[in-house]
Amino acid sequence: MPRTGNEDAWVHGVAQCDIDSPQDCWTWIDPVHGTPCPAGHFCLYTARRAYEGGKVFSFYHCADNGKDWALHGWRGVGYYHNSDTGGAHGYLKEANHRVILNAAPGTSGIYDFTSTWFLRAC
Repeated sequence: MPRTGNEDAWVHGVAQCDIDSPQDCWTWIDPVHGTPCPAGHFCLYTARRAYEGGKVFSFYHCADNGKDWALHGWRGVGYYHNSDTGGAHGYLKEANHRVILNAAPGTSGIYDFTSTWFLRAC
């Protein structure tokens, strides 16, 4: 797998678990079959595709106890996917919490996370 700059990426308050559960967590991406973003979640991948290996962070709740999720170590290109239901958008934000990406439900794409410091998952 090519290095993306996100190998050391993590999110404050997000631990490893089964991402198909209704919680906020991360897991290793299955490099053979990929790891799809579960319904009702907003996902960030450390790799450019959902099948390239690395980690996937899956957010079920909008925020971390009312605050934007704080991203750490996201220094390069990865991937996002919004599987939220009910019309909820996901928002990637810069250091001053200004929205730099507004992701409608069903949208996904390759994204350079270098300037991304925060996330609001709905």
